[in-house]
Amino acid sequence: MIYDISIIIMLALFLLSFVVFIRWILKKIFGFNIHNLSCIRVAFISLLSGVLIVGLGYQLRTSAQKRIDEQNESKVALESKKKTKAKSESKAASESKKRAKAKSESKVELESKKRARAKSESKAASESKKRTKAKSESKVELESKKRARAKSESKAASESKKRAKAKSESKVELESKKRARAKSESKAASESKKRARAKSKSEVSSAKKKKKQHSDTYQNIETIFNMHTIKYLSNRRIFKKGSAVALRDFKVIDFGADKMKQYHVLIAPKNASKTYFLLVFGDNIYKGRITYSSKITVLGSLNGKSRVNDSQINSGIAQRYLGKRDILVLIDRIQVKN
Repeated sequence: MIYDISIIIMLALFLLSFVVFIRWILKKIFGFNIHNLSCIRVAFISLLSGVLIVGLGYQLRTSAQKRIDEQNESKVALESKKKTKAKSESKAASESKKRAKAKSESKVELESKKRARAKSESKAASESKKRTKAKSESKVELESKKRARAKSESKAASESKKRAKAKSESKVELESKKRARAKSESKAASESKKRARAKSKSEVSSAKKKKKQHSDTYQNIETIFNMHTIKYLSNRRIFKKGSAVALRDFKVIDFGADKMKQYHVLIAPKNASKTYFLLVFGDNIYKGRITYSSKITVLGSLNGKSRVNDSQINSGIAQRYLGKRDILVLIDRIQVKN
């Protein structure tokens, strides 16, 4: 096709130059001028004449030329098909290579995963084996310990049976001896009981007399001191007059108990509820129950003035009594009425 176009252009240019040359010869030599023949018309006429000449030449080709042209066209078509096939084959080859690479990579990944799983399973199997071994060993040790315990217990049981038999035999002998002694002692006991009864009666009467005398030695504190002003007296006067005094039926203001299991009790007389006396004692002095309605009688001695401190507050006495004046009491005896 390009060959035909090039031939047409060459023929058109040849015809154009030929027509121009003829016009020039007619004008110069013969003096004949063609007025209506312009350059555009000359070019158009030359192009049409070239097309007609090429068309006639193409139609008048020989059969051999036609075959050659067809062969050329078929060759061109085959070459284009081969090129397209080569391109498609190269694309297919590249895709197959990519697929093969992907498959190989996937295989490698699967193999690595399988190896990792195999390693983890082998580790788990080894750990499970170790655990089973440890369990079996611990079971063996426990069984051996149980057997040793059973043996020791059986030995101890046999020894305890022997000892029990020996004890029972010795008990039988002792009981027989005790019975014989009891018979002989019962007679002496009956006589000694009679004598003891007579002695106990005489001792009870003497103890009652001593208690009355002992309680009479403690003077009532309310007859010695003024309960409203005693907390303002000096320790010297309190020590001098406060030995062997009796605090009778004082009411409980507040109380508590510390970690040493000692009671801390604030008491006051009936007529002076703001004059506080502090009692500190343990179970050896009194083991009973103390309440806010209890009335306490104390036999003892006054031990000077003081103030309610943190130890009393920590024992359970209310915070409002912190720093209040009080008088310490050394207890000989205490009685509580609930």
